[in-house]
Amino acid sequence: MKEINQELVARLREFIEDEARSCSMDPALITPEYVFRMWGGMVPIEEIEEAMKTL
Repeated sequence: MKEINQELVARLREFIEDEARSCSMDPALITPEYVFRMWGGMVPIEEIEEAMKTL
């Protein structure tokens, strides 16, 4: 089993909380593709998908 990057999970959790606080998006609607675009494509979408599974 592939090890989950805990730093990425923490960053993703903070991003989702910030989006919810700003009322710009319901957290349930945040997709890996949305995160990928918002982070400028700097994190591989596969890693975002794996991190989101832990949340």
